[in-house]
Amino acid sequence: MVSTSSLINVPSKQPKVVVYLPPELKADLEALAKKELRPVSNMVASLIQQAVDKAKQEGKLQKEGSK
Repeated sequence: MVSTSSLINVPSKQPKVVVYLPPELKADLEALAKKELRPVSNMVASLIQQAVDKAKQEGKLQKEGSK
C-alpha cells in the first residue's frame, strides 16, 4: 500500500528547465527511466550530469574552481 503522503507533489527548490521532445524520444526516455526505477526528471538530470562531466573531461567546459 502506498501512503498518500508520498503522492503529494512537493515543489523542488531546484531551478527548472523545460524541454520539448519528439514523441518517440519521450517514450524511450520514459521506458529507460522506468527500467532504472527512476522518475523521468531524475533520469534527465542524470543524463545531463553525465554529458556535462564528459564535456569537462574533454576540456569543452571549465571544471569547477578552475579559471
